[in-house]
Amino acid sequence: MTSLRNVQIHSSSETGIILMRESALLPPNLSLDCQPFTPGWKIITNLDSYAFGRKIKEKNWSFVRLNVQRKAKVFGLETQETFRRGVDRILEELRGKRFNSLEISVVVSKRFLGITYLGISARLRHVQDDGGASA
Repeated sequence: MTSLRNVQIHSSSETGIILMRESALLPPNLSLDCQPFTPGWKIITNLDSYAFGRKIKEKNWSFVRLNVQRKAKVFGLETQETFRRGVDRILEELRGKRFNSLEISVVVSKRFLGITYLGISARLRHVQDDGGASA
């Protein structure tokens, strides 16, 4: 297992990492620990997707899973920068789609012909209040 500051990489791991668009509308009084991740996006450091979904539901909001999944393979050592490049690649593919959060569902570290790469799988998510207002 390798620690990438906020990301745990295993040989095959369901991670539940949540990235939020910085402009996302969230319920009032929702306590989140976030750090900037990539321009326009922050990473939630104190909750995985399951815990985040529960907190959102407690506030009578929804954490909707959209039926879009993307994958990326990024060559490089198991570092935060390699992970960030993979996520940036996924976000670039999703440009123009309407969503305000991204769940990193799987991060794997593998080797092929002696070259290390990360495989990243992400699902689109959207936080909205139950009245239908969205970010």
